[in-house]
Amino acid sequence: MLNGMIVLVIAGCLVALFNWRWGVLAAIAVGLLQDPLRKMIPGTPAYLVMASAPIWLCAMGSAAFTGQLRFDRFFACFPRFGLWAKIFAAYLVVPAAISATYGRNSWMITLLGAFVYATMFCVLVAGWRYPDRSGGIGAFLVFYAVATSLMLIGGPLEAFDLPFCRPIIGTEMMGAVWVTHRTGEAVHMLSGFFRGPDVMGWHAALLFMVAVVLALRAKGPARWLWIAVAIWGILNIWLCGRRKMLSMIPIFLGGYALLVFRFKSIQRILSICGMTAMIVGLGWYLISSMVHNEALERFYVSTFADVEERVEAHGFHSVVTTINQAGFWGYGLGMSQQGVHNIPNVETPQLWQESGPSKIVAEVGVPGNVLYLILGVVMFVTAYHVVRLGQGRDSFFLTAGIFSILVANVASSVVSAQIFGDPLVAFLLAFLTGLLLSDARGVAAPPAKTERLP
Repeated sequence: MLNGMIVLVIAGCLVALFNWRWGVLAAIAVGLLQDPLRKMIPGTPAYLVMASAPIWLCAMGSAAFTGQLRFDRFFACFPRFGLWAKIFAAYLVVPAAISATYGRNSWMITLLGAFVYATMFCVLVAGWRYPDRSGGIGAFLVFYAVATSLMLIGGPLEAFDLPFCRPIIGTEMMGAVWVTHRTGEAVHMLSGFFRGPDVMGWHAALLFMVAVVLALRAKGPARWLWIAVAIWGILNIWLCGRRKMLSMIPIFLGGYALLVFRFKSIQRILSICGMTAMIVGLGWYLISSMVHNEALERFYVSTFADVEERVEAHGFHSVVTTINQAGFWGYGLGMSQQGVHNIPNVETPQLWQESGPSKIVAEVGVPGNVLYLILGVVMFVTAYHVVRLGQGRDSFFLTAGIFSILVANVASSVVSAQIFGDPLVAFLLAFLTGLLLSDARGVAAPPAKTERLP
């Protein structure tokens, strides 16, 4: 099976070298398939979590070779964001020097951190260049929705405990069983084909959000199809047992409704509200009739009672504690990246950080955190202006939906950012950001006006 995995990765790399846009799709497909294939390989080697990374790199290399990955043009289109991105990149030399000299073989962690930051930025720019025709953004979202819908079949298969599926579903092959007793009862978390409940839950949540966006844009039978896909996503969010994945849904819906209310008619707001009520109602009927679990229901309800406490603990107190432990400059570049413990013979600090703010402070220190926040605000403003400028175009509902998806993920990361250490998740979010910004290339305005975007 390991040989089959290697052949799959090589095939994906060849596709990426031939056509970088196809390579992006191949990287996503391999990223989705790597977990069930990994479970079938003796020892479930951890390095296979990076199986899709070579394909992403080949796709970026192919895009650069064909002249599509043009950073100068990107910075010209978004000068303010480009300025702060360059400042942040220049500052990373400081945490890189700290981690490289931290201890035994710590330079390997520095290289990992540099690889992650550089690749994510390249993927973002590739997303900006990806649409080469009308409907390119929608076609990409459709591909992801179809591929993920098929992969989420593993969730119900695990819920019904079908014996012939056991080798590739659940987490037993990974040497763990996910159970929480936070509400005083045992709540078992399911992962389906994925390696963990977090991964399955994140993809289920993204599938729901993408399906809602596509449903609002579609007409006739296609709209009902996407409503069914959104219900499928809700079912798998329920099965994964991860509250943070469920919490993204109301944030997404609220953000999406606000954007539509701001730039479109009241009829569209009514469409969103009616469609959401239908999806939630039918989804709950499906859950209660097939996989209802009172302990899991009480666990999810506790999300609303704990939200203020968890935001305060993870968004503020954990940052203060991290600064006290790691110091003003932090532990160094790459230190808070997920999976560093799998690098052999490397000296690292004992990291416990879970939230996004505490992980960033631990890695790049207080100055880096400030620059990161500024860069995030500039990106938020830039993306909002792109959505605003495209309000009269057919792509508005897609870009507004992606904007709301990104906001939901950022809000979730305040409490827990572990899932964003997954390469596929990180690269997908960077690529979606680029897709959103790509709509600025289609704005019917003189080039000079386009270049004045923040």
